Amino acid sequence: MRNEQAEIRRDEETAVSPVIATILMVAITVVLAGVLYVWANNLAAEGTDTSLYSLNSFTAQDAVADTTAATDDILLRLQMTGKDKFSWTFISIRLSVGDSVYTCGVGTSDDCSIDQQAGDVSTVWEPAEFILLKENGVDICGASTCPLRISVNHYGLAVAGTPSVLIMGADVPEEGTGGGSPESCSDVFAYITTQSDVSRYSQCTDLDGIYLHQTSGVTDVTLPYLEAVYGYVYFHQNEDLETVSFPNLEEVGEYVYFHQNVALETVSFPNLEEVDRYVYFHDNDNLQSIEMQSLQHVTGYLYINGNDGATELDLTISLTAVDDYVYIYNNPSLCVPNLDWDSISDSVTMSGNGDC
Repeated sequence: MRNEQAEIRRDEETAVSPVIATILMVAITVVLAGVLYVWANNLAAEGTDTSLYSLNSFTAQDAVADTTAATDDILLRLQMTGKDKFSWTFISIRLSVGDSVYTCGVGTSDDCSIDQQAGDVSTVWEPAEFILLKENGVDICGASTCPLRISVNHYGLAVAGTPSVLIMGADVPEEGTGGGSPESCSDVFAYITTQSDVSRYSQCTDLDGIYLHQTSGVTDVTLPYLEAVYGYVYFHQNEDLETVSFPNLEEVGEYVYFHQNVALETVSFPNLEEVDRYVYFHDNDNLQSIEMQSLQHVTGYLYINGNDGATELDLTISLTAVDDYVYIYNNPSLCVPNLDWDSISDSVTMSGNGDC
């Protein structure tokens, strides 16, 4: 009888132990969750962003004053966009020219200094706040043209933004004065927001990319020496843009994109031969002429759609291959060249265009 009672007690203890273990695990999980919640709220209250990723980005522009051989020139104007506040404790800003790398900080011991121009809190970089980067005892950019690459990291992770800016020096002749000579700008991303920005890239033979988005006052983008763009050519929703001319451009490493440029009349790339990814012209209502008579190969697709005023598409028998598809549709005044389109691409769509 005693043995039977002992066995019953052992069975009861065995049954209770998993229940107790489960209750303890739930309790520990709840406590840890509470601790993490309080910790995260405290950090947020201090104005620091602790997320691994951020939707913030920055834009960079050349400062108004041309650089000189001095060591105290103002180089760049950077502005933060987004919703997160970035504590200066966890931000790293670096500039590089060629193989030389320079560190920027709010202190006085760095190669360049950060000068806050707006914002409510001096310990953080706030959305919409812009800063100036200034040489701090080091001649980062001299009196000549200076292709300056920009890197912004937060908690060791890269923040999206303008990758490079071409800084103009005091010794560089202004456009139209007859001075200057063609030069490589292979590391420079041409971020154009004003008509005066165009002149800073007028001597470049190559660029990393070209970007015009929602500008006003930019009417003409002509780059007479440009031969190669390693990234993309992007023109989107520019109010006053009328003419784009790259007379010596031969290759584009990614894509050519023109969308909703309401005043655009002429795009001239007479020597363009190769485009990776695609060529895209859509809803440029006043676009009349697209000159690409040397185009030979598009690795992706050729898309020309909804350009109501287009009358001339200058493509010739030089065009031998569009790897994905050709879509030339709903351009009511456009004379489409009479090429052997079926041999150029396996997928061809043409309808709603004008008569020749």
